[in-house]
Amino acid sequence: MIFKALLVLILAATPAQAQLMGPLRVRDMTPFNILRLDMPPAPAVAQGWSIEAVLSRTNVFMMSDNVKDHLDQRGTDDPLTQDDAEAIAALGEDSYFVDGEIGLLDLTFQYGVAYLSLSVYDFTGGFLDSTVEGFHDSFGLGNAGRDLVARDRFQAVASLQGQRVAFLAPPASGLGDPVIGMRRSWPLRSWTVVLDGAAKLALRGERPGLSTGSNDYGLQGSLQRKLGRQGIYLSASVVHTDGKVFGVPVGSRVVPTLTAAYELSLTRRTNAVLQLYASESAVRDTDIDEIKANKYQASLGLRSRRGKLVYGFALTENLVNFQNTPDVGLSLTLGWLGG
Repeated sequence: MIFKALLVLILAATPAQAQLMGPLRVRDMTPFNILRLDMPPAPAVAQGWSIEAVLSRTNVFMMSDNVKDHLDQRGTDDPLTQDDAEAIAALGEDSYFVDGEIGLLDLTFQYGVAYLSLSVYDFTGGFLDSTVEGFHDSFGLGNAGRDLVARDRFQAVASLQGQRVAFLAPPASGLGDPVIGMRRSWPLRSWTVVLDGAAKLALRGERPGLSTGSNDYGLQGSLQRKLGRQGIYLSASVVHTDGKVFGVPVGSRVVPTLTAAYELSLTRRTNAVLQLYASESAVRDTDIDEIKANKYQASLGLRSRRGKLVYGFALTENLVNFQNTPDVGLSLTLGWLGG
């Protein structure tokens, strides 16, 4: 319904001239990928310095087929117990189950070509389960087993690559690994080329839910073009990652990501952005096709600028492969663009 309302607003917009601000600065919130270095596409607004805060919240319900079979057989919608976790681990094959909500506050400070990002994670049972189920029922999408467990609880059970993990309560919330980076842009005829380099530093070692325990390094190249009221933004990145997420080994690997965004000015101050995201999963050494499948997500957002203040919101939905990405995510952005 939110997607539909935003599309109606875009189609009804009258021609206007607004300053284009670039693609949405949203992160991949997939549970087994959330702690690795992720490189949101570069902004399209030049400034000497800036402060940006992006608050994201996503509802996650994902599981392998063998876990669904176990939940079907137990005949209750109660929360998982330690006995359930042990029964799933005793299946003798890779399996996973993640149910809950993940909150993330990303703070980015940029001065000239350098930037620093700090992330704060929050894990809860949340409050969006009934909303997501109602949305699925309204459009006949099915609830993929959501009725087999209790609502609004954070629980995670996994047996991957020989590692067994069980969180029957939310893991500790807190500050994640800092990210430092550099960004430069160059005009090239009617396009602008932007190059990013960044590093995520695991200064405090592995922490379940907060750090993979490994340094990550990434490079990103972007092409940006502005055509009056419209903007087109293309980005490609590669990230070398390692370590563990929720105790599950990611392994040393390079993860490629592609992002494409289209921006349209609706009024003199407000723009709409439609953005598509595609990436490989960081977890590849498993027999479960669902978790190692490529991830595809779409975001639709509105953003306004009042002087140096920028604010907006976006809605993100998973596409194609539904058992390896969050069902729905909401992001709120607040930024200040310096001179």
